[in-house]
Amino acid sequence: MLLTCPNCETIFRVDSQNLNPEGQTVRCSVCAHVWFASMPKAAARSSSKKRKSGRSKKWLIAPLLLLLVIGALLGGAIHQRVPLTAYLPGLIPVFDVVGLTIRPSIAILEVVDLQASHAGDNLRLGGGLRNNSGLRTHSADLLVTVTGPDGAILNERVLKAEDRFIEAGGVTSFFAQMTVDKSDEATITVVPIGSRIFE
Repeated sequence: MLLTCPNCETIFRVDSQNLNPEGQTVRCSVCAHVWFASMPKAAARSSSKKRKSGRSKKWLIAPLLLLLVIGALLGGAIHQRVPLTAYLPGLIPVFDVVGLTIRPSIAILEVVDLQASHAGDNLRLGGGLRNNSGLRTHSADLLVTVTGPDGAILNERVLKAEDRFIEAGGVTSFFAQMTVDKSDEATITVVPIGSRIFE
């Protein structure tokens, strides 16, 4: 926008955004004359439109940022739902409703201190399930398989560990009593399985 000093007729180029749309008092830098300068109506309208569009862009950015943050939080919650539900088990039904099942992370679980005792065809089995991670986790079901010397499965059973959750580096115990022919000749394997967790 161009402003002309009424005293010395010097012409100045001024950014219309620096002037108030209703006009304002200005001073000539050449002759120091002071006068009230008002914007032409077209320039005043375009200046106010620019200001409004700038404000509307700012109002658009805030909701978009909020949506991005919410999306990131939801994505993280979905991706980390197993450790999250170990600390907040009340969220298990929420994930279940939306079709996201919770299964224990068996890669971080290890069967330890497995002990078996035989009395005729009665087999007593005990041991522990260790959490090898740095976070609390869900306890997994355990598949106990008893095989004979010929490799045939004599008995198979799914056990639950004593505790639902295992603290970081912690151990929960398990125990089973089974009837097995020639249990003193049997081979026993116990492995954690990734069964679906219900609340």
